[in-house]
Amino acid sequence: MADTIPARIVATIRERISSGTLLPGDGLPSTRTLAGQLGVARGSVVAAFEQLVGEGFLVSGPGGTRVNPDLPPRPARSGRARPGVDKPDPGLLRPGVPETGQLASTLWRRCWRVAAADPVVHPAPGSWRLRELIAEHVRVTRSVAVDPASVIVTAGARDGLRTLLQVVEGTVAVEDPGYPSLHRVSRAMGRKLVPVGTDGDGISVAQLEAVRPAVVLVMPNHQYPTGRQMPASRRFELIEWSRRSGALIVEDDYDSELRRAHPALAALDPGAVLLGSFAKTLTPALGLGYLIVPERLREAVAGQAVPVSGLVQEAMAEFLAADGVRRHTARMRRGYGRRRLLFAEVFPEGVPMDGGLHAVIELRPGADEAAAVARCRRAGLAVSGLGDYWTAADRPGVVVGLGGVGEERLREALERLRGLLLSYLP
Repeated sequence: MADTIPARIVATIRERISSGTLLPGDGLPSTRTLAGQLGVARGSVVAAFEQLVGEGFLVSGPGGTRVNPDLPPRPARSGRARPGVDKPDPGLLRPGVPETGQLASTLWRRCWRVAAADPVVHPAPGSWRLRELIAEHVRVTRSVAVDPASVIVTAGARDGLRTLLQVVEGTVAVEDPGYPSLHRVSRAMGRKLVPVGTDGDGISVAQLEAVRPAVVLVMPNHQYPTGRQMPASRRFELIEWSRRSGALIVEDDYDSELRRAHPALAALDPGAVLLGSFAKTLTPALGLGYLIVPERLREAVAGQAVPVSGLVQEAMAEFLAADGVRRHTARMRRGYGRRRLLFAEVFPEGVPMDGGLHAVIELRPGADEAAAVARCRRAGLAVSGLGDYWTAADRPGVVVGLGGVGEERLREALERLRGLLLSYLP
């Protein structure tokens, strides 16, 4: 074929279709637009399109020119995923991945349509309407009377902690064991991170006295990964210590709404911070969270906050106002209840835990945890080792996520996991 401009355009579009960069049904720019982009005469583009239509690569109609939807899909070398085919798999049984299959309700879609119909840009610290609704949400679910002015809208829990630590200097104490995601935020900001041991009641206040941190990050309603809840006596002991020492308590409200939860520490001490998000109750894809900060920190923390998508804020405000969060969370609690029963059926020796997204299987004393986890991962099960959450663990075990997939597939994965772990079990 002669090396003309139309021929080069034809060859380029053919190659993009063959490589999967352009997929069946994808639209192409108008001939006028493409000619402008390529710096060629519009007639050259028209000739190229006509040839590709004749060859069956393209179709033309009232909606413009697009890739023939009847073509077989091609693998995308560019990394572009085909909807429903190449969707990334977070990994079977990966801890921390929620079940999101029931989220896309009629109400959820309507809230996004309402938000998209009139997009609004909200400066930090967030939409006042959303802050009011979050304050009411926290009052009902966590027994905290909150002034909406104390609510800072964030892009999730990690962003919330980052924003707070830009205002509060000093050493950060964390529970040992603990959830590693937020620990990485502190390290990335150059903070000294001190693991503090826990017992059956939670973080050791005696060890905190010795460490004397500026901030202590705790999960009193779901100490990770054990699932223990801090009793009232330890809560009051922790609060009294913080008042004496001047340390700031930051409560990570990890999946509290998915279990029977005690009131937040901020309900007992207005000087405590509540760090929350909708990642576990709704979906991590939302990228939305909140900080509840004491009055003395409001202005400084709000000054460090980064604006969050106005579209996301408006949709979430609509969903909260329509009682969507409460109803969806109730469904999820029932669903995770069924999943926990399923886990207990397959693993009767599993560690008892009241609600939440994950479960723990303790291995026999002296078992090689690393080898057990590696064996599971080679089989496509993305479990974690219990020792990953301790600085010096002496309890070999496996942490199993109960979300991410439907219940039928969860049963199959758990039964496969049992077969892989049988020689490691007590």
